[in-house]
Amino acid sequence: DEGKRRLATVADTVLERENKGFDVWGYKEAQEHFGWERLAEYDELILLNYTFFGPIFPFSELFDRMDAQDVDFWGITSHEAVTPHPHHGVGSMAGHIQSHWIAVRREMFLSDEYRSYWTDMPMITSYFDSIDRHEGRFTSHFASLGFVYELAFPSGDYPSQHPIFDNISLMLDDRLPILKRRIFFHDPDYLDRQAIIGRDVTDRLEEAGFPLDLIWSNVVRSAKPRVLHTNFSL
Repeated sequence: DEGKRRLATVADTVLERENKGFDVWGYKEAQEHFGWERLAEYDELILLNYTFFGPIFPFSELFDRMDAQDVDFWGITSHEAVTPHPHHGVGSMAGHIQSHWIAVRREMFLSDEYRSYWTDMPMITSYFDSIDRHEGRFTSHFASLGFVYELAFPSGDYPSQHPIFDNISLMLDDRLPILKRRIFFHDPDYLDRQAIIGRDVTDRLEEAGFPLDLIWSNVVRSAKPRVLHTNFSL
């Protein structure tokens, strides 16, 4: 109840929903609750989730750059195509905008194709479902229908398939405004193999003036102390 009261001071609508369907179902139900006719009053819709901290740098920098792009939808970061598909072992996972932030403009979100995409969305019952049926599909699906997209920080500008994780220090040097929460509680062996130095990340956050106390008070609720200690040289 206290959380809802606090949210009500900074939001026009607070929707409480059953915790099912991962972020995909949250996007679906939020749009349906808001209403397609009411949505038509707006120029741009942003679908974002809570898997990142930010803004590390002002979001105004991001919007100034992307508002100048003549596109139908855009994202902050992307994941490169992967072969074989990491979940199925065969085929490929297409390169795609990552679902923590997808901005959709009016011509696209008012289209029949966009509404059908959400109306026909099957129930999401696992993390793999959320990738296969939405995150890994959204970009190629709408691009194939003729909608044009762009990325603020294209993965092709960095030396890995998943730069928001594997090359986070480089991306922060380029003033990426968000930081994925997962880096704080991910497998230390993975960070070690990829030479991801957590202290390099927190040093950059401090230089940017981001309040680290907000991060620690959040991640200690669910991350294992040993993992935090190892990943961030505490």
